[in-house]
Amino acid sequence: MNETIQSQTKSIPLWAGFCRSAARFPSRPALEINGDMLTYSDLYDRAASLAATLARYSLSDAPPLTAVFAYRSATAFSGVLGALLRGHGYVPLNRTFPAERTRLMLERSQCRSLIVDIQSEPQVEQILTDTKAQLLLIFPDRRDVAALSRRWAKHIVLGADDLEPAAAWSSPGSKPGAIAYLLFTSGSTGTPKGVVVSQDNVRHYLDWTVNRYAITHEDRLSQTFDMTFDLSAHDMFVAWERGACVCCPGQKDTIKPDRFINNSRLTAWFSVPSTALFMRRLGLLKPGMYPGLRLSLFCGEALPMETAVQWAKAAPNSIIENIYGPTELTIACTAYRWDSINSPAHCEQGTVPIGQPFAGMEALVVDGDMNEVGPGSDGE
Repeated sequence: MNETIQSQTKSIPLWAGFCRSAARFPSRPALEINGDMLTYSDLYDRAASLAATLARYSLSDAPPLTAVFAYRSATAFSGVLGALLRGHGYVPLNRTFPAERTRLMLERSQCRSLIVDIQSEPQVEQILTDTKAQLLLIFPDRRDVAALSRRWAKHIVLGADDLEPAAAWSSPGSKPGAIAYLLFTSGSTGTPKGVVVSQDNVRHYLDWTVNRYAITHEDRLSQTFDMTFDLSAHDMFVAWERGACVCCPGQKDTIKPDRFINNSRLTAWFSVPSTALFMRRLGLLKPGMYPGLRLSLFCGEALPMETAVQWAKAAPNSIIENIYGPTELTIACTAYRWDSINSPAHCEQGTVPIGQPFAGMEALVVDGDMNEVGPGSDGE
């Protein structure tokens, strides 16, 4: 691995933790998708090959962004890493979204490079409609792209046989303020609004998280979130920072999360609270069902007290935390640790608190004019 070691006084790129883990644990699982496993060495080779290819075919005047049009596939994860290893931020696109929305996101990001998995390929025609700039289109799952090259003659179209070898990758180095990802939220008008998050901010989150939760290479983390949701960054980079495995469920597993938790031998679970509420209604939070979990995190919605009570019984060996934060503040910024004895008394209107700010952060409650309000007063 030709990773550049960064000093603590410099920005440490987001990909550095993955490369370090790939060097230490090449044969350990880095990713499991619907039962199929990729080792750290496998995933590194795929990502480094994509990064080297992006560098070779770099388009002038293009922003440092690469779009990844892939969903719950090896190409989705290697595409994210490949973009970062190139020195780019990644822009996740999702084929389950309406094609017009995806086209608008691609257009607004001004991405000139697009990595596509085989399942998302049928929608490419729609999202390229009215595209004026030349794009670099990479199809790592397809060997023969001759027909695609003829169809999209103004673009550079590459398949698996056209990719650079992993050995051709060279470190892009470390750049303060480098982009980690560009995500699109609905915005107050319903129009996609791009939010750029820096690698330095994600690095701060990672350093806090891996230590707080004592993540090791023995851990196996869930990946219940789509990549268009910023909480997915937690699952990937927290795991890869310490040589742990990301376990991504297939469609059937998302319907039966109990089977996914136990069959994947998860040690860490992370989801929106409504997933736990859904499980509770299906009778999937019976006492002792998930003894292998040592960590359970919830974010993205208010966590009902009764859901926390039932989850604690179903996962009796697990720490439970409710974490909170908007996309703009990098995944999460406050945390509350559930205590089955004392926490029910801390809940207001049946909702678990959002807790205290992370290290290096402060929280204020403000009124509509952004002035801090006193203790016990209404505000946000």
